[in-house]
Amino acid sequence: MKRYRYEFVPYTGRKSHGICPGCERPHCYSRYVDTHTGELQPERYGKCNHKVSCNYFVSPYHIGASGISFATQLYLERKLGKSRSPGIPSIPRHVRPAPIKTVCIPQSVYQQSMRRYEDNAFAKLLQQHFGCDTEQELLRKFHVGTSRYWPDACVFWLIDERGRVRAGQVVQFDESGRTVKAPERRTRWVHTAMTHRLRNSKSALPDWLIEYNSSKGNCAHLYGLFQLATAPASYPIAIVESPKAMIIASVYFPQFIWMATLGLGNLTAERLEPLRGRRIVLWPDVGGYNHWQAKAAALSKLGFTIQVSDLLEKKAVDEQGLDLADVLLREWVGYPPSWDEKEL
Repeated sequence: MKRYRYEFVPYTGRKSHGICPGCERPHCYSRYVDTHTGELQPERYGKCNHKVSCNYFVSPYHIGASGISFATQLYLERKLGKSRSPGIPSIPRHVRPAPIKTVCIPQSVYQQSMRRYEDNAFAKLLQQHFGCDTEQELLRKFHVGTSRYWPDACVFWLIDERGRVRAGQVVQFDESGRTVKAPERRTRWVHTAMTHRLRNSKSALPDWLIEYNSSKGNCAHLYGLFQLATAPASYPIAIVESPKAMIIASVYFPQFIWMATLGLGNLTAERLEPLRGRRIVLWPDVGGYNHWQAKAAALSKLGFTIQVSDLLEKKAVDEQGLDLADVLLREWVGYPPSWDEKEL
């Protein structure tokens, strides 16, 4: 996989994200790091995760007032041996970091979650709209488990092409199928939730969790990536933000291989690299079209075959945050009980 000289610091938890210099909110700012040396770049170079309300983004590759980028200036200084220009802080040199080790979540943790669907709001939503058989098929196919971290919560497990459990996202939905956002947004990574629960109960963390918490890059994957192991190369890839939208849309549009980024800002070349060579169609939530359109243009220049659907922007005007699943479900009255009636 091709790596750029300057990339975002890998996400390892809330503490790996700092205060945004644009909106000044905490735990939402990703800074750049030199992947060759491990050096953290000046604070102004980074990106805010609040794409709609803030959208602060300054890249080392952006062309400045001097006519060259920060990255180019550093390159010229290294090549020519010139001193750093005034106003640019000196950065100490470090040894190149070792390759990132792949740390996975044990199969036993995954298996323990694959039950208790009577206490899973997302499973109930699927059953209500599609019936028991389709509900069970979707839960198994897309590796959806149940979590006790919040009442009626589910777990969307991120499985890679080799079948390894790389991460899991815990989500609590309300009765309408929307993510609970009060008193806080109820989404959390499995390893973060387990660490929080064990520490609150003053229990020791298992060895795998200690190692996982200290590792990097485990969550930087598309949800549904495991499908590449069996998906025909001729099938186009459809990408949405949330696993909920992805799973529900797969019922309506089976001609696509559906995947999810788990966030507006997670549409990156790194995550899409396994899809190179396939046709990709993006389905952004309402309010996210312009952002993904700009990202698609940049990704096209990197060799990806990618386009953006504007269906939701046209169909759900002035309904910020609405996703494809919300639109599909509100136009479908639901699974009629008569489907379960057996012929005499």
